[in-house]
Amino acid sequence: MDNNFIEVMEKRSDSELLEIVTKLRNDYQPEAIEAAELVIKNRNLSADQIEQAKQEIKEKEIAITEKENEPLNTGQKILFFMFFWGVIPWAMAGTFKTSGYLKQYKDAWRFMKYGLFTFLGLNGLIFLILYFIFN
Repeated sequence: MDNNFIEVMEKRSDSELLEIVTKLRNDYQPEAIEAAELVIKNRNLSADQIEQAKQEIKEKEIAITEKENEPLNTGQKILFFMFFWGVIPWAMAGTFKTSGYLKQYKDAWRFMKYGLFTFLGLNGLIFLILYFIFN
């Protein structure tokens, strides 16, 4: 049986291979999993190497979690509040999500919503005042 994934898996680090055969198993084709398991077996990893690879996986997960939970800074909040309309802030918010900054994405849309409601509320108040002045 010829497995085309072996070459690809041989280029992966030990931690990547361990992550593929454990945590990401459902994200890969069965042939790719077999190739990863074969490469791990051929590398004859020691207990220390396996432990180091597991530690690298944990560090990667922590970094991803930190990135996901990073909030907008004050300047960004103000800009999204003031410039709630238009394609540019919407695209900027979208880039947060595609880059893995999920909290920044949610915060950007929240502050654009606050800006919109503030704008509508102030306009409504101005129209009411003008209505009562000129009526």
